[in-house]
Amino acid sequence: MWYHRLSHLHSRLQDLLKGGVIYPALPQPNFKSLLPLAVHWHHTASKSLTCAWQQHEDHFELKYANTVMRFDYVWLRDHCRSASCYNSKTHQRSLDTASVDLCIKPKTIRLDETTLFFTWPDGHVTKYDLNWLVKNSYEGQKQKVIQPRILWNAEIYQQAQVPSVDCQSFLETNEGLKKFLQNFLLYGIAFVENVPPTQEHTEKLAERISLIRETIYGRMWYFTSDFSRGDTAYTKLALDRHTDTTYFQEPCGFLAFSY
Repeated sequence: MWYHRLSHLHSRLQDLLKGGVIYPALPQPNFKSLLPLAVHWHHTASKSLTCAWQQHEDHFELKYANTVMRFDYVWLRDHCRSASCYNSKTHQRSLDTASVDLCIKPKTIRLDETTLFFTWPDGHVTKYDLNWLVKNSYEGQKQKVIQPRILWNAEIYQQAQVPSVDCQSFLETNEGLKKFLQNFLLYGIAFVENVPPTQEHTEKLAERISLIRETIYGRMWYFTSDFSRGDTAYTKLALDRHTDTTYFQEPCGFLAFSY
């Protein structure tokens, strides 16, 4: 921080003066008065973790649990969990969000062990548990376990030797369904073997995974090579990379094919 750099230079100047170099008397500058209070870090030790915060003009910055988090003051006020602002039984806000001043800033902030207390301009006090802030912060969310993905080509997929799932196991056991979903989430593709190649059986498998949404084509449909439809998707021509149903309000999450 600039304050530390200036303090260091001032200390060096004092050392030079003590060493016999004569200068006109210089008034000692008050560097703290040159810096607004908002940029001072406040350090407080809490049980096992160190907490430090910094008040900015438009947001609150918190260092805790090896995470640097930033919260808009409006967000903090809107997420007050006091009895007058939040119904803990229904988990619904009682506070009218539109009534919160977009330029709101806390008057005071203090820490009591692992709880931060914000006092707002109207005197209302909001308390935030530090672990709750970590859990609900954007930065904290990024540290959560994210579903891994494998970007594959033919060689990678063959080397992985991803096992397919038998139709009966898929339909009748949770283990079979789990194995299919694990493969699907990891690679974006998964296979079920020994499925009769009919629309009815394909629909039954699809319903095992999720609800089937209605579309302009219906819930399920059958197609084959038919150029009369005026669409190359209905011909024997190869289809290049593309996505389906992007023009839908709710594009499909996965496609199921039987062959």
